[in-house]
Amino acid sequence: MNKLDNLFAINKLDCQQVAESLTLFPEQLISGWQSSKAIKLPSTYKKNTEIIFCGMGGSNLASEMLRDIYGTKIIKPIILVRNYNLPSFASNNSLIIISSYSGNTEETISCLKQAIKIKAKIIVITSGGKILTIAKKNNLPIIKIDTKLNPSQQPRYGLGLQLGAILELINNLEEIKLDEKNFKNSCQRIKIIETELLPVIKKEKNIAKQLALSLTKKIIFITAGEHLKSNAHILANQINESAKQLAMPFHIPELNHHLLEAFSYPSQVIKNCLLLSLTSPLYEKKIQKRFFATGKIFHQLKIKHLILESSANNYLDSALEILIYGSWVSFYLAILNNKNPASIPWVESFKKELKT
Repeated sequence: MNKLDNLFAINKLDCQQVAESLTLFPEQLISGWQSSKAIKLPSTYKKNTEIIFCGMGGSNLASEMLRDIYGTKIIKPIILVRNYNLPSFASNNSLIIISSYSGNTEETISCLKQAIKIKAKIIVITSGGKILTIAKKNNLPIIKIDTKLNPSQQPRYGLGLQLGAILELINNLEEIKLDEKNFKNSCQRIKIIETELLPVIKKEKNIAKQLALSLTKKIIFITAGEHLKSNAHILANQINESAKQLAMPFHIPELNHHLLEAFSYPSQVIKNCLLLSLTSPLYEKKIQKRFFATGKIFHQLKIKHLILESSANNYLDSALEILIYGSWVSFYLAILNNKNPASIPWVESFKKELKT
């Protein structure tokens, strides 16, 4: 039996219920939306000069998706902070969204304290921890996410909770127009797509399993453009952490200005490289042309090129579709690599080293 069709082997490696977290992704989105909808924001929060998202790792992926999906419609600057410090221009006119799944991320705590000091307009998204304590002490608006919908307890697999919360938050602030009915329709669409990706679906009918098999033993270059740029980053993160395999994100058109010249040396490594393109019929024609030309170049370089294409007719559905496909691909790749998809031993070792 193929390993990916062996439910016993999958369940043995997936001892922290990653598959269950992935299955709950549509419910996570709705839960995050409802949690965000429940809070009341001061009217002054709509009067801000920029939106600054502070978070690390999986806790800042939802904001990156928001920026790529709606960046052409939100007229204010969107800044992502993945560090200890706010940008120097942050002020009491800045809307600062503090996002930490655990509530104990030291870089994000540092940003929260700075935001309080400059009396910025602050919103906190968390499940608990020190950040929740600080937020309550300072009477800040809090969106509390329900981690029961993420039994793996890995932030990258609770992305739906944070994404749903951020979408409703930015909608509430009138920066985007997203009807709740349409949002729930998007969630239902993902739920239907996911039924074809579950472990019980055999490899012959399971696109995620087929793609994972093609990615084994490869160094993976993931490329995307426009509204799917964050999907490349997210998928690379998931493959790195879950499958313990090297994957790197690149964006078109930027990729075309340097990466194409990088495949001469070292030759023993190049032969194990693979290009995975995340594509969409919604891309501008000039971007679609670049993807096609890039694929031709990689063919000439004799580097395998695979395509994962969205069939959706709007940016949000397109990004969600690629996200759920990619999440299952990284899960199955972990199984093929004989790894627990939830464990992150080197990251945990690094965190312990910082505490010594």
